Amino acid sequence: MVDREGEYVDCRRHHPGPRSVDESGAAVRYFEDLQPGDDALGSTFVVERDEMVEFARRWDPQTFHLDDAVANAMFGEGGVTAPGVFVMAIRTRLLHDTPGTGTDIAVIAALGYDELRFHAPVRAGDTLQLRQEWLDKRVSDSKPDRGVARSRVSLVNQDGVQVMSHIDTVLVRRRSLTD
Repeated sequence: MVDREGEYVDCRRHHPGPRSVDESGAAVRYFEDLQPGDDALGSTFVVERDEMVEFARRWDPQTFHLDDAVANAMFGEGGVTAPGVFVMAIRTRLLHDTPGTGTDIAVIAALGYDELRFHAPVRAGDTLQLRQEWLDKRVSDSKPDRGVARSRVSLVNQDGVQVMSHIDTVLVRRRSLTD
């Protein structure tokens, strides 16, 4: 995780594993299993230049995403930079690839991202790792079968530099109230 001053802090606490199974028999974590302060270190992803540039060419054709000389002049040596939307796509993939952060949580819907920041450029060859810390949660006022949970999600590169962060708010199923 990154502290309030933006410094990298080694995470030592990790969330417990899945505690329940759903109707299909798959492991799942419900609202009750998400505890503020629990954090997870996730999967990693190596950024490939061709994929990054192809994405930029189609969706965000800024010159610093396509031309090494322009990127170097603007951001220092290292070549073209990844579009922010591409970085968010990597974050989404890593959330789904990391046990305890994605598809094994009983998420009903994403409610929004707050405080989205891109702290440093992402470049070809970077290895990004997902980090997630649960911040808080509350039972829904209108529907007691669900709750709202917030986590801080970030991507950190191979040098321990945080490159992206945001607060993620999700609507999560509660365990059956009759269990």
